[in-house]
Amino acid sequence: MAKRRKIPHHFDRVASRYNDVRDTDPGVVEPIIDHLPMHDRVLDVIDVGCGTGRYTSLIAQRFDGPLRLLCCDYSAPMLEECRKRMRDRYRSKLIGHCRVSAEDLPFMDESLDGIVTFNAVHHFNLDRFVLAASHALRSRGLLSVYTRTPEQNERTIWGQHFPGFTETETRLYSRERLERAIDSTEGFHVEGIHEFRNERAESIESLVERTRSCHYSTFALYPCDAFDRAVETFVRTLSEISKGGVVEHTAENTLVLARRE
Repeated sequence: MAKRRKIPHHFDRVASRYNDVRDTDPGVVEPIIDHLPMHDRVLDVIDVGCGTGRYTSLIAQRFDGPLRLLCCDYSAPMLEECRKRMRDRYRSKLIGHCRVSAEDLPFMDESLDGIVTFNAVHHFNLDRFVLAASHALRSRGLLSVYTRTPEQNERTIWGQHFPGFTETETRLYSRERLERAIDSTEGFHVEGIHEFRNERAESIESLVERTRSCHYSTFALYPCDAFDRAVETFVRTLSEISKGGVVEHTAENTLVLARRE
């Protein structure tokens, strides 16, 4: 029987190198900040599935006002990496860490002003997460979901050229499914949707290294032998399409903003 990696332990294993092998798209932070509710008091915002805190750090850097940020993840090693990277930084912000399940947020009703999640919602039970968010948010609070859809996934460099990638990744939610989950939850409505296209130019070595490091958890779904064969095919294809060892590709993502009434 082919040996498979185990998804629940995937993020524990990759935590120490995750920050170095994942792309961060800073442009997504501005519309989120623009839509956070405005108050004279400190805003309470949580990042669910924060990983190493890449996007939480950007919010802390760019939000001009009093802010209390809580980094939330189910993986203890990820949270530890987050603590290390954010220690003694952003002294003007209050930043904490909490191990949580996205579907069972341990916060009082109407206690938060913002809930954000970046490239993590496909690991959640969507309807339960949205319901939990609706309870935890105060009136006019913001839910922000940044993700890639199945269609966008197909157009990635891996979706186009890594054998079986699109067929293996079945967890992603469509834009319509995200909208339906929000609009069908009492007290919630979709306030805005933004599409992002991030153009990249990357060496073959970088693309292969990130793939071997399983920067997408999709790769943990492959049996080990099938993954190794797919990497070999991927390397050959990249060599054929590269320009002087550099591959130009586009990463697309969707940002859904929802408002608590």
